[in-house]
Amino acid sequence: PGAFDPPAGFDPAERVLSGIASAPHRYEVSVRLQGTAEYVRSRLPAGIAIVEELPSEGAPDPGPGPWCRVGMRVERLDWLPAVLASLDRPFVIERPGELRELVARFAARLTESARRR
Repeated sequence: PGAFDPPAGFDPAERVLSGIASAPHRYEVSVRLQGTAEYVRSRLPAGIAIVEELPSEGAPDPGPGPWCRVGMRVERLDWLPAVLASLDRPFVIERPGELRELVARFAARLTESARRR
């Protein structure tokens, strides 16, 4: 057996986690989210999300602050509306379309619950 020096800047844990996040699953999710990549990474582990900072021209509107793209590959979408809401940031669902409907239904349930007395 031999030995070698790892390439400069190589992070084995990050490599494994990004491999897990990009493994094939039923749904490929893409969401643009207002916030820094650092903020999103602090709330979505590298094992489930790949986060990339977007240039200012990638923002859906001229709102304040940076935007990033969050990519996830998941078997089920039903848990994502609550996760997206918990990030407490504006977001735009790029795909899949089914996620938009789930988020709309989740928002309606929250609104209905908030109005109950």
